[in-house]
Amino acid sequence: MKKVRYIFSILVVVCLLFSATPVGDGFIPPIFGPQLENLKQLITEINKPQWKIGYRYDVDCKPEDRQNDEALKEAISTSLRMWLAPLKELNPDRPIVDKFVYELQADFISRELEDLEERRAVDLQVTFGCKKGVSYAAIGIIFPPAVFMKLGTEVKGDMLPVLIHEVGHAMGLADTYARPGVMRSRGGLKGTAGIQPASIMSGHFLFLPDGDKLLDNISEDDKRGMVWLYKYFDEGLAYEDCFFADYIFEEETEGCRPRHPLIFETKHNPPASVLQLLKDDPTIDINAQDVSGMTALHYAVMNEYEEVVITLLAHKDIKPFLSDKQGRTALRIARERGLDKIIALLLSHPLTLAVEATNKLTTTWGQLKSAR
Repeated sequence: MKKVRYIFSILVVVCLLFSATPVGDGFIPPIFGPQLENLKQLITEINKPQWKIGYRYDVDCKPEDRQNDEALKEAISTSLRMWLAPLKELNPDRPIVDKFVYELQADFISRELEDLEERRAVDLQVTFGCKKGVSYAAIGIIFPPAVFMKLGTEVKGDMLPVLIHEVGHAMGLADTYARPGVMRSRGGLKGTAGIQPASIMSGHFLFLPDGDKLLDNISEDDKRGMVWLYKYFDEGLAYEDCFFADYIFEEETEGCRPRHPLIFETKHNPPASVLQLLKDDPTIDINAQDVSGMTALHYAVMNEYEEVVITLLAHKDIKPFLSDKQGRTALRIARERGLDKIIALLLSHPLTLAVEATNKLTTTWGQLKSAR
């Protein structure tokens, strides 16, 4: 009977995280609506004084593969603390778990021969496999979450980024991005390709455009996903309430996404991610304005993203003359900050030149009228 229940729990996990999870931008829980509360996730255990972490090796790991215990435990602790940091910042006076006690468990042989009592005895179980394969996380309705790492036991290369990603699943977040041509959306949504390329919960984070650099930290979008989970579980936030004013609830994925993805990406993330977004979604509204009237071009100037400014100015629909609620154009911000190269780029655009000429004529006319 235990075996049947265990297999059912695992099936629930695999279906939810990897077969039926819609893939989009923003942050998405792994299961939707009231059922979310029935899953055992780390987010529901954050007020414990400590977490017990069970770690183990695959039975195929050789003796020389088992020499990195301390480094592996530190990698797990680092991943957990990254996800818990936004919650500590949100509510400094509330106790958030910060102590992790580790237990080396029996080797993993197969799910059929799993020691169920060992699994139940910990808050999180991490298995390190020595044969390369696809790493994954498991959450269900019976057992605490588990992470299966299939990258060997040396903490180098893509080990930490993948571990952080999988721990994010254990916390309660789903994948948020599938890059066309590289990874497919497993959610069954027609043509769905998420537009949050900098998120470590992105299924495409290993394929960032700036060389071989991998994300080794969580992004602003990831942080907000954690805050939302906290608000949902601990403060009774309504499921459709995204909490953040610049996010909206998306019916298709039943998750929250930035109201203006390009603005969000330009404001919070590296220029390579902005360029990737522009490449992946040629129909995106590049002139969208947030509540302060700022556009992606405004933020590109403020962040001194020269390559992004060049790309935006080359777009056929760009309106470089738009003003925010303080009356500032991108050019005015560049001048206020003394950004000579960006000023030259903006002045090279014909629409900027036309507005500049119009403004000069208006000023001159005004001066002439005053002189009379």
